This record gives sequence, C-alpha cells and structure tokens, in this order.
Amino acid sequence: MAHSAPPEQKLKILYLITKSNFGGAQRYVFDLATSMHALGHDVVVGFGGNGLLAEKLQAAGIRTVSIAGLERDVHLTDDVRTFFRLLDLFADENPDIIHLNSSKMGGLGAVAARLWNGVVHVEQMTTGYRRSARIIFTGHGWAFNEDRSDFSRFVIGIAHWVTIALAHETIAVSQRTREQVISLPLVWHKVSVVHNGVGTFSPKRRADAQKALFGDRQEELLAHDPIVIGTIAELHKNKGLSYALEGIAQLKKQSTKPFLYVIIGDGEERLALEHLATTLDINDVVSFAGYKPDASTLLAAFDIFLLPSITEAFPYVILEAGNVGLPVVATAVGGIPEVIDDMHSGILIQTKNPGEVTRALGHLLDTPERRAEFGAAIKERITGRFGLATMVTETLRVYTPPAPPKKETAESEEVVADPTPTPETQKED
Repeated sequence: MAHSAPPEQKLKILYLITKSNFGGAQRYVFDLATSMHALGHDVVVGFGGNGLLAEKLQAAGIRTVSIAGLERDVHLTDDVRTFFRLLDLFADENPDIIHLNSSKMGGLGAVAARLWNGVVHVEQMTTGYRRSARIIFTGHGWAFNEDRSDFSRFVIGIAHWVTIALAHETIAVSQRTREQVISLPLVWHKVSVVHNGVGTFSPKRRADAQKALFGDRQEELLAHDPIVIGTIAELHKNKGLSYALEGIAQLKKQSTKPFLYVIIGDGEERLALEHLATTLDINDVVSFAGYKPDASTLLAAFDIFLLPSITEAFPYVILEAGNVGLPVVATAVGGIPEVIDDMHSGILIQTKNPGEVTRALGHLLDTPERRAEFGAAIKERITGRFGLATMVTETLRVYTPPAPPKKETAESEEVVADPTPTPETQKED
C-alpha cells in the first residue's frame, strides 16, 4: 500500500495528452497519474475526447478535464481555441508541474505554459499569489521516424526541437529516443531517460485466456494443439504487420509443427491485413481477434510473442509479454534492444524482413527449451530493471530538480586577519 507524501512535498500535477484512447502514451499517463495520486499528490488529467483513458481515470478516482476541440490533426481554429483553453486551465489549477504528452499537446502546451509562467512572474511582483509551473514533456516517440517525406520530417523535427527547448525538462523513454534529439541545438542537457515500467498485474489462466480470446472458435482453432504466436498492437502501418503475415506464409510452407498466429487489436489497416491474409492463403493459421479490453491479461494464451514494428520508442507490450515469461521476437528498433539481449532474452530481427520473421519463429517452434530459456531470462530482466516503482521514482526526480547550492554564511567563511598591528603584536615585534 502506497504511503502519502509529506505535506511539504505535495505537488499539484497537471497531466495533458492529446487523445483519450488507451495506447502506450495513455497507459503511461494513467500509470503516473494513479501512482502520484497514491503517493498523496494532487493530480488532474486533461485530454481530448472522452475515451477509455477517461473511464479508467475516473474509476481510479482521478479528476479529469475534457478539452473540447482537441484532436491529433492540425485545425487552426480549433487549435487556437485549445491554446486559450489551456491558459484557462492553468489559471484554474495553478499547478506545480505541467506534464505534457504527445506531439500535438507537447507543442501547444509548451507555448501556453511558457506564456502562463510569464503571467505568473508578473503577478508575483504584485500579489505573490500564484506560483510558476515546471514544464515537463515526455517524448513517447518522434514523428519524424514515421514514413513521411523529407520535408515533413524536417518540419516535424523543428516542432519537436521547439517543444524540447520550451520545456524545462524532456523525458525520453529510451536511450535511443534521447540519442535522436540531443544533437539538436541547445537541448542536449534538457533530455533525461526514464524507461517505461510495468507494475504487477494478474493475467488469466491459459484456458480462460484462450476461451476469452477465441470464443466459439476455440475448438476449431486449437484442434491440433498448435503453438500459439501472438501480437498485441494497434493495426496501423508502423506496426509492420504485413511483413509478419508474409513471414507467417513462409513459415506455413516450411514448418512441420502446427502453429497459430493471433493478432489482438484493431485499427485502420485491419481490412487490408485481412485481405493480405486471404491472398497469402494463411487464413487457416491466422486469427484476427479484434480489440480486447485489458489485452495484457490474455497473454497466457500465447507461447511466443511477436512484435514486428517498423518504429517504436519503448513499447509497454514487450514489458508485459516478458513479465509473464513469454519468449519474444521483435524488431531491433527504438528502445527494444535495451530490453532484449539478442539470443539471450529473446530474438531481435530487422524491420520489413519477412524472412527473418520466418527464421526466428521457426527456431522457437523447433526448440521448446529455447522458448523456456528466453522467457525466464526476459522475465528476470524486466522484474529487476523495468518496474513501475522505478519509473515513478525517477519521474519524481525530474519533477523536483536539485536545489541551487546555498550561499556560504558568515560563520562558514574564513576569518581574514586584520593587517593593522595591535599592541600585543607590536610587543612581539
């Protein structure tokens, strides 16, 4: 049970994020908000929409604010309204910490927060009522890593630089994420690494997880006692699932072991991926399970976890899969190599490479002892280095920077001898 923070250390923390669905960035906000609340801090979370993040926070007793008109895409009129709504929110809440998440909120929020701090400094000279806020931005991944034109990546890079420059401190969720921005002018000293962390959770038993996952098709899909390969991901191009399906098609031709590939998640690429599975003639070994709330509780249904992403920062799903002892095959992008030691606690593969998907999965299908070895190794690594408590502690250090050194007092200064001779010294002479 968490202990309350001493009153003198209590912080007013305002978390802000663009969307209120429940992806990795929203999971991060939820974990921090609930953990800081449990430590006795005053926590408020603001976001656009009214999605699953809002429901989970409200169920956990966290106060939330829905920001009308806030969306991921750029809409000048709505964005101007959002900017002034943020200023109103800062005035209402008077936070000690403004913690920004996601690119859109990072940019808008950093400019608004700096303007707010300027207003506060003016007020402090008169009333002294308000206090300025420490501005924190978390880079969950940089949009310039996505498949865009060179010009788009350049503009996005400038926008990220401005956000980092305006924030007092930026949290990078992996060393790789930090390395990608510290070469930008005047910001290298403002970027700290705090890895994502996972707390304890209770996965379903294997039989219950498979029943929840497959429903009426359980008997059909598991008739030949297949080795179950699983992916949990939002279905968009950055997740590289088309390359996974091509690798599965090759594996079907080569492997003598029965297997089933299950994809949990939904998104804009679902119809295209289902069409690809049909074209590749792999519908008999592939199951699209769709969106499942609390998908991490279903991990026990799998024997192997696959994440074929083209770009990532530091995915929670790797931590969750490893935390329940699943051997992991994942692309060596972002912070994933900081979790997985290749051929020791999992297998790292290249992006956009179906052949490597086939070889890595084929190796694990044929060697159950390696599956057990990798699963045990990654579980030990995650338990020791990537826990939620560690993430919370390190984030609090970012919130409360070291105090400036105290000025020396008169008592601590050396006493300088008066050069004027006294009668006693004259006698000695």
